[in-house]
Amino acid sequence: MNPTFDAPKLLGIPSHRILLQPAPGTATEEDVLHLLHHHDRICELIDGTLVEKPMGTREGILASFLSYRLWMHVEKHNLGLVCGADSPFRMMRNNIRYPDVSFVPWSAMPNGEAPDDAIWRVVPSLAVEVLSESNTHTEMMEKWSELSELGTQVMWLIDPVTSTAEVWRPGEEPQLLTGSGILDASPALPGFTLALNDVFGSLARRRQPG
Repeated sequence: MNPTFDAPKLLGIPSHRILLQPAPGTATEEDVLHLLHHHDRICELIDGTLVEKPMGTREGILASFLSYRLWMHVEKHNLGLVCGADSPFRMMRNNIRYPDVSFVPWSAMPNGEAPDDAIWRVVPSLAVEVLSESNTHTEMMEKWSELSELGTQVMWLIDPVTSTAEVWRPGEEPQLLTGSGILDASPALPGFTLALNDVFGSLARRRQPG
């Protein structure tokens, strides 16, 4: 790795997450899929540059819990599909992004069924990012810009370090949630709410006696 490389600096991405093979600016979606399928590495494609997506156990637990609660609501009301952290979406300018969790309504899918494409062209109505230590606000703003341009209606940013969350919607200032705040997925998923205490409580669970 070349520590002086700073081409994606404007995106606020730390250099240690930038792959130099293939050379920045020359990577393709085939490189994205090769890393995913053959090396189990999740890398986003940003202007021809591969950027590794950070994820630790703590972040994985939170993403899994959010996915579980979303699935319960979505399946009960037959609303669409919930995708995990290894589900890529193609952006308007052919960048490829991986939300940690996303919801895609049936109405966004051709013929109301999951596409066969390895990289989906459909629009996730809700995207969720569980922040890792190397994620920056600038990086998330750029990702939200691409998702909202695609048509995403809501993005949740979950911060396990501060036990807070932000809710982003197009044309609105981000809403900061703390303490007993309630995550609201409308208009992407009307009727679905989730207490922030329940989300971070998933990290504090212990085996019960008996």
